[in-house]
Amino acid sequence: MSLAQLATHIAERAGGVGRAAVALSGGVDSGLVAAAAHLALGPRAVACTVVSELTPERDRRRAAEVAERIGIEHRVLEISALAVPEVRRNLPDRCYHCKCLVFQTMLDALGADYLLLDGTNADDGADRPGLKAVREFQVLSPLADLAMGKSHIRALAFDAGLPNWEAPSESCLATRIPLGVELTAEGLGRIAALESYLHTLGLNTVRVRPDNLMATVEYLPQFSEIITGNRDKIVALAKKIGLQSCSFKEWVE
Repeated sequence: MSLAQLATHIAERAGGVGRAAVALSGGVDSGLVAAAAHLALGPRAVACTVVSELTPERDRRRAAEVAERIGIEHRVLEISALAVPEVRRNLPDRCYHCKCLVFQTMLDALGADYLLLDGTNADDGADRPGLKAVREFQVLSPLADLAMGKSHIRALAFDAGLPNWEAPSESCLATRIPLGVELTAEGLGRIAALESYLHTLGLNTVRVRPDNLMATVEYLPQFSEIITGNRDKIVALAKKIGLQSCSFKEWVE
């Protein structure tokens, strides 16, 4: 499967609508879909990055870089996910309600005559709550349609020159907090601040998991030297932003 074939699939599915909007998260999957949509539809394709309290700032920056490299029109749409009680309660269906908000926001901004596309791929589990929203909003998932998995997607993204072709898979900040623990702007802000600092140290994959006012920093084994050399600074920052302290744990993918 090539980028051109992916573009052909999108063009065929766009049909009489002729216009498409890609939910561009900044990840490699949606980035490849955006590249294919632009190839298929040119100026009739737009990429939308919907950002909220759950969105790491690095995702917003990465999405902008990808859109610029592709040359596709890029719109950043800001929302408050925490304004939705079902999201804020952080129960197992949180992702469904969040995805509904994302897709509705895109349609409200662009108009209902756009075909929505996302980056769901063949390796994604069929039981993910967000897929219910994909079906309800009739979102096209071309990567899944064409049975394209992660390794194939990364290879095509590399060939297309996308700057995020080898970027690690990310997830929203809410995934750091145990289900059933209510999401707050303050708590999510602490996670974002600590993870952003860890990224500046060179940890391209890291998770900060809070438990009340304590936090656990989960890092890959190859970053253990960085953690050891900066442990005191990390703990000091954790205390500065309102945590009591933090511990450290190697994370094996």
